[in-house]
Amino acid sequence: MEPPEVRAGSMVLRAWLEGGDPDALRVRIFCTIGTGDARTVAVTSPEAVHEAVQSWLDELGSGPMTFS
Repeated sequence: MEPPEVRAGSMVLRAWLEGGDPDALRVRIFCTIGTGDARTVAVTSPEAVHEAVQSWLDELGSGPMTFS
C-alpha cells in the first residue's frame, strides 16, 4: 500500500527589535516547500510578516505534489 502523498513545507521566523527600539522590527523569514531550495525574505512590519506567511500558505496550497 502506497503512503498518501503529502505536500509539506517549513517556515522559520527570526524577529528582533533593532537597538531595542519597539518601532524597529526586523524579521527574517526562511521557508521551503517540498524539496525546493530554501528562500529567505526580510521584512520590517507586522503587516509584511502577515503577507509573507499568507503568500507561503497560498503557495503551499497550490501547485503539484513535490514528493510522497
